[in-house]
This record gives sequence, C-alpha cells and structure tokens, in this order.
Amino acid sequence: MKPLHREVTLAAALALAGVCPTGSARAAFTLDGASSLSLTPLGGDDSAASRHRARQQVGSSLAASLMPQSPDALVRRVGSPSELPPRRPPAPVRSRTRSSAQLADEGFKAYNQGRYEIALARAQAVLRLHPDHTRMLLLRVYALQKLGRVDQARQALVQAIAQGHGSPELQAALTNLSPPVTAGGTPVSEAYRRGFPIATEGYTRYNDGQYAEAAALAERALRIDPSQGSWALLWINALENQQRYENVLSAGETAIALGAPNRDAITARMRLARQAIAAQHAQVAYADLNKGRPREALPEAREAVRIAPEVGSHHLLLISVLQALRDDVAAEQAATEALAADEETTAVRLLRAFLRQSLGDPAAAQKDIDAVLALDWPTPEQQRNARLIGADLALAAGEADLARARLAPLPEDDAQARTRRQRADRLGGGDDDTDLSLSTHAPMQLCRDTPYGTVCELVPWDDPGTDSPASRAYAAYGRRQYAQAIDLARRAVAEQPDSETNQNLLTTALAAGDPAQQQEAMERLNAALAVRPHDVGLLRQRGYLHTAFKQYELALRDFVAARTTGAAPESNVLDEAYATAAVGNRPAAAAMLHQAIDDADAGRLTLDAQQRFDTRSAIANFSRDWGLNASVGYQGARAAASRLTGQPVSVPGNSTFSTLEAYWRPPEFINSSNRTFEVYGRLSGTLHSGPTLTPAQVVDNPCGGSVTVPDGSTKGATGWPSTTGAIGARFTPDVSTNLTFGIERELLLGSATRSGKLNPEPNAVRCSLYNQAASVDYRGNAASGGWQAYMLYGFYDGTGLRLDVSDWYTMEGYLQAGYTLLDHGVRYTERDATGQPMASGSGRLRRGQGFAAGEVRIGRSLRTPFSDRTVIFPHITVTADWYATDARASGVPLSEASSFGLAGNGNSSSVAAGVGVNLRQWLHEDHYNAQRSHLDLSLQYRARVGGDAGRAKGVFMTLIYAY
Repeated sequence: MKPLHREVTLAAALALAGVCPTGSARAAFTLDGASSLSLTPLGGDDSAASRHRARQQVGSSLAASLMPQSPDALVRRVGSPSELPPRRPPAPVRSRTRSSAQLADEGFKAYNQGRYEIALARAQAVLRLHPDHTRMLLLRVYALQKLGRVDQARQALVQAIAQGHGSPELQAALTNLSPPVTAGGTPVSEAYRRGFPIATEGYTRYNDGQYAEAAALAERALRIDPSQGSWALLWINALENQQRYENVLSAGETAIALGAPNRDAITARMRLARQAIAAQHAQVAYADLNKGRPREALPEAREAVRIAPEVGSHHLLLISVLQALRDDVAAEQAATEALAADEETTAVRLLRAFLRQSLGDPAAAQKDIDAVLALDWPTPEQQRNARLIGADLALAAGEADLARARLAPLPEDDAQARTRRQRADRLGGGDDDTDLSLSTHAPMQLCRDTPYGTVCELVPWDDPGTDSPASRAYAAYGRRQYAQAIDLARRAVAEQPDSETNQNLLTTALAAGDPAQQQEAMERLNAALAVRPHDVGLLRQRGYLHTAFKQYELALRDFVAARTTGAAPESNVLDEAYATAAVGNRPAAAAMLHQAIDDADAGRLTLDAQQRFDTRSAIANFSRDWGLNASVGYQGARAAASRLTGQPVSVPGNSTFSTLEAYWRPPEFINSSNRTFEVYGRLSGTLHSGPTLTPAQVVDNPCGGSVTVPDGSTKGATGWPSTTGAIGARFTPDVSTNLTFGIERELLLGSATRSGKLNPEPNAVRCSLYNQAASVDYRGNAASGGWQAYMLYGFYDGTGLRLDVSDWYTMEGYLQAGYTLLDHGVRYTERDATGQPMASGSGRLRRGQGFAAGEVRIGRSLRTPFSDRTVIFPHITVTADWYATDARASGVPLSEASSFGLAGNGNSSSVAAGVGVNLRQWLHEDHYNAQRSHLDLSLQYRARVGGDAGRAKGVFMTLIYAY
C-alpha cells in the first residue's frame, strides 16, 4: 500500500468538521504516510536564496522560540556601550473568563497567524470543558503537528477515537499520521509493536505535563525501535520543556548513533539547544553589562559566541562588552571574526566601520561602508542608513567630498541627507564646525523583538525610524541635548509608566538638567531608594547628583553603600576615592587610587590609557604636600597658567628677571580635592638689566622755561641688591570656580629695593633742588617691607596632557587684581652735586599701588611625534594691564617742604595682542604618579593695541619649571 498523500487548504480541512474560522488565511499543508506535515503559504518562495535574503533583512536572531528571551527592544548609542538599560520585567498576566466560543475563535486566529503554541493552548482549554469537541480535537492535532510533535498528534487521535470520538475526520487524520505499514497491513517490525505502548504512555505523560517521565519513556521506546524518529523527537521535546539543554545534546547524539532516520530534524533541535545554552550565557552577560560589570560580562559573551556563532546578536553583545571595556582593538577583532562567520551581516559590518574609524583608520571604515552598499539584498532603507552613517564617518574625518559622494544618490528633499550636505559645505568652506566629532554623531544600535528573535540594526544618530520616545531620549542624551532628552523621557514614562527602564532614563536625564530639574531627579532617587535601598545603580546615581550639589559627605556615603552591597562595578573605587578626597581626606583617596592602579594591573579593573593617566594624575595631586616653581622671564612676560600669583604689574625694560617660589599645603587643614590652601615663600630679582638709553632732549625747567638734557644711559640694579621676598598664604575655596584669594608680607631684601632717590612731583620742590643742584636719597632698613592682598581668577581648558588624541583645543588665561601698600621708615639725606651731605633726617616713605592684569591664550595643543610627554601649543594671545600709584614722602629735610607726592603718581595701562608658541615637557613620573612637574618655554611677539607702548610691545619670553 502506497503512502497516502493529500494536499488541502487548512480552511477546507476544518470545513470537514463544520468549521469556518473567521478571517482564516489560505495555506497549504501536506499529509502523508511518512507522518510529515508541512504548512507553508500558497505561492510562497521557499528557495534557499529567498530564505537567505529574508534572514539578512531581519538580521541574525538571538534565539529561537524555545530559547530564553533576550532583553527587550532597545536603542543604544554605539559610542556608549555601558548605557544599556536593564531588561524590563514581563507584564503581569491578567486573568479573565472567556467562553468556549471565544477560546475557539482565538485558537483559529492564532493558528492562521502561525502562533501554534497559543492555538494549542486554546484548543486544550476548550477540550477541558468539552472533551468531545471535534473541531478542537482537530485543531490540537494540527497545532501539535505544526510544532513538530507528530507523535503527540497521532497519540491524541488514538486517545480520542478510543474514547468514542470516532468521526470520519478523526479517522482520516489518524490514517495520515499512522506509521508506515507493509502491503499486508502489518507493522514493519516486532520492535515497533513492543515500543509503541511505551511511546504511547510517553505521549500521555507529555500531554499531562509530566516531562521527566515522558523523556524516560521515549528513551526506552527509541532504544527498542531506533527507526522511529518521532520517538526521538518526543524524547528531545520532553527534555526541552524541562530546559535540560545539555541533555538534549546528549539525547540527540544518542538517537543519531542508534540510527534514527530523521537525522536532520534531530540535528536542528540540537542546534536550537545549543542556541538556548548560548542564550543563557548571553543573559548573564547582559545582566553584568547593565550593572556596569563589563569584565564579568566578557567571558559569558565569549561563551555565547563560541556555542552559537551563527547567532549574530551574540557577536554584537560581545562587541558591546569590549567597547564597555574600552578595548576598541579587541572589539574590532570580534567584529572581524563575526563577519568571517557571516560576511553579509550589515549591522556588524557598519559597527566595524565605526570601530575602525575610532581606531584612526577612516579608509578601512569606508571600505566597510562600500561592502554594505555592494550587497544586492538590503532594503532601500538599509542602504540609505549605510550612506548616512558613511557620510557621518567622512565628516568626522574632515572628508567633505567623500561625504557628498555618499549622499549623492539620496534625494534632495531627504532632510537627514540635506543636513549632512550643509555640514559638508561648511567643512569644505573652511568654517569651523565643532559638531562633527565621531562621538557626537555615533550611530545607534536599534534592537527589536521579531518572530525570528531579537534583531539589531545600525541606524544614524538622528534616525527618525523609531517612534519610541525612549529611544530618541537615549540618542539625545548621548549628544548632550539634555533638554530634548528630558522631554522625550517624560513622554516615554507617560506612555509606559510601569517601565523601570523608562523611569531610570527620566531620572538620568533630569540629573543633567538645570538646578530645578536636578532637584526633581534627587526627589525621584530618594523615592526609589526608599523602596529599593540596596539598588547599586540608584545609589551611585544619587552619589553623582550629591557631587553636583557639592554635598560631598552624602556622595561618599552613597558610594560606600554601593560598595557594601557587593554588587557595585569595579569603577566604584574611583568614585569613592574622589568623594573621599572631596571631604578632605586626600591621603586616603590617594591610597584608594593606588589600589585602583593595582586592580587595573591585575585585570580586575578596566582603565584605558587616558583613564589610567587621569588616575595617576589624581594620585600625584592628592599626595602632594608641597611644590616648587621657578621662572626666568624676558621683558616681564609670564605664563598665564603659572602659579606665580600675587605679583604686582611690573614695568619691564630689556631685562631678565627670575622668581623662585616654594609652597606647602597642610594635609590635615582645609585642603581637599575641591579647595586648596597653601602657604608660600617667594624670592624675586633681576638677573640682567640692559641699559636704558636716553637721547638728548629739551625738557621743561621746573623753575620756568626749558632746559636741554644731554643724552645718557642708565642701568638698573641686578643680582642680590634687586631681590625682594614674600611670605604669604592663598586659598581657593572652590576649584571649580578657580577663584583664589591671597595675602602676603613683602620683604625688601636687596639694598636696591629699599633705597634710591626721590623724584618730587611739585614743581616748587623740584625747582628748589634744581637751583641748589641738590638731590635727596633715602634708605630703609633690612626689615622694610609692605603688604599685598590680591585675588586671581584662572580659566583653563585642555591644558593637561592627553593621551587619547594627538591634538586638542586649548585655552588658558587669568585675571588678577590687588593692592600693594609699602609704608616704612627711611633715612633721608640731601646731597649736593658732588654727593656731599647737606642735611639728613628720618621720615616715612609710603607707596600704594592698585593693579590689575590679565591674559588669554587660545590655540591647539599638539603632542610631538618623538615624545608623548612633549606638547607644543601655538596660540594667539591678548594681554592687558592697569595700575594706579600713589607715592608720598614725609619727614624730608627740606626747608621748602617736608612732605610731598612723588612723580609718577596716577594711572597707566597697556593692551597688546600677538602670537606665540609654548613648548612643554612633562617630567617626573612613576608607576603610580603621573608627571608631577613640567618645564615650560613660552615665546611671544606682541603688538601694541593701546596704552603704554613701552610694556605692551615687543618680544616676551618665559622659561618656567614647576614641580
């Protein structure tokens, strides 16, 4: 007897039992004596090429339907892998009472939609109420067969007929599902007859949910008759329902070894089992990644890829973990290995393009873009996304023409393409557009659940293709568009108020907002922690917000609480260290950062080159108790970023002067990472003074008329006679504002600093001295000195050493204002033209000077190719200074006047602009401490803009050593 073969539509088959399901789609299935039943859409293209294109269009699946589900759909910026949101909990199941007719209708609809598990569940629900419902018996059979459970379908028919439900439809179905028989109508073998009752009992136990017993019975039956491949599938199905995936693999190997005929079907189920095992590893990796533990996630992600290399999302997970570890080299290698497994995975290839450009190889990145565009199966939308991403990469590399070429096939009315064309035009025209960086315009990884599993695509940073406000909020936050991110996050919460992910997103966005929004974020965090007091993510987020509010004690408390949970990420030690320094315990903070370096060395903490350098810099800063600054300057210039504060404006000539300063920071007094208190001592003097030439000229005679003065030359004091000293203290209450206040006692150490000749301001006094050919000199004692109070505001951006880029924007500057008062006793002597004393006496010399000065330097710092510790800073500079002097002598032994003002009183200012270059060599580092000193050479040429040309114009040079 030849096997019976029929082809009917599902609607027609159900019509045999009087069924007319609402809205049923036309489909075809095959029933034959070999117990093979397949259901495919009529007219569908089931070719291998078609299946391949369909698979590529939806992406690589995370797992099949029997596997644990992957995290919910999300949008993640490629550049920030550590921001993966945690998985949302499943929605609660709502129970409700439904009639048998409703359940039957839902079952038919589910079957027609390909949702066979639901169709089976609805059929069984009706049969519990109406065991003789023929249509539901048939629906259960068809659903079981479609799910690959052919033996269960046959057993269900046997049981129904045995219970008296012997309708023609059931008999026909049983004939189609019966095992092959001989021409005489007898079973093929005695083994089948012996195994059949055992398998039948296995099906019964399976239908009752007794999967362990069903697996044992199916194994017994298969070992009796290995030719019954359906019993092998029963064994595997029972193990799958217990999630015993390792046992599925061993059962499959045993069945194949015994000679089961359906080797391909068994192999397919083994592949699904491996994918399920891999998905379990992937779930652990996702959980670790969401908790900020990428190092723990790495072995799990690698295991998921090893077990199921055909699942593309596992490769994307591994790449994301490596990005979170800041190991772009390994991430690029992982992408390359994923493409070796499936070279047409567009999401991975586009991600590799981004990684390659991040690693400084834009040419290789564009080759990946070309490879995607060369494929013939991507949809127009996918090709468009590839072109937009390629244009973003080109713009980030400064390739305006390449960006235009990528965009050329896109229509002019394409808004996203138009925006990029405009950027390309500005870039090509030489306009500065700081919004072209790769990090700002990183593509998004858009993941969603599909019938094929979780699939991911790479889309441009401004992709409008998703209606999810949460997705848009993540993208806006990544671009630092915080106001937009807050608005979108509020929408996301309004749409899904029960989503913990969206709630966390809103809190994160609010924390980056204005003070009122930050306060709202704090209230939300406090409320959430009242419910979940040991939530590590919430504790750390509140710690960051306390830091923003400058509540350092509270921030430290939160970071410590996060650590004590045992679930904090490795990087928590850094946050705790900085908070410890902020409350004033700098030595303890330095010790914690020492441990962080040790952890990084041991592989327990991930630090890239820049992070390690920043950590070592913090150790050097927190462990510093004293320092030294020395400078040599020509024409009076000094570096804007130097620590030589508290100096009045000098009036330079062609001279070279020096300053040496030592300071001490009391470790247990006031100092923290946020405020600085120092006491210091300083010595200043002139190393060399060039002659000041005075040409012959006619000047006013103080007694009336004019007088001719011959040419001459003078030279200022140098060496120790020109030395002044100072002892002072300065305090920066908040380093974020960089405003420093200082006071110091000035000491006139050198003889030339406390002696000289008076130059009276009143004409009457000058005339008297002129008529007598006399002069008045003065001399103070060694204890002479004055007081100075000042404040200094510094602003610095990019002045530190960077290892992550080769050049960067730099701006530095200062504004200083203060007042100096010298009021000390002196000995006056009036001398004649020969220098002989004429009169002498004691009096006081008082000199008050208010001063202000400032400088701004703007340019780009460049790390030199011969040393990554040497930086060149070409720049433009603008300087300005002002001072007002009021000097007066009293007790002078002159009959005409004993008290009078001195010449030079009044205001003076200068403004200059110019160009310059700095060369800085960073020095003195070890394994734990970054460079604790530097040598800085500055050379400038300034042109006078206004004021006194004598001190505004010329060449200015400074050499500074700072430790």
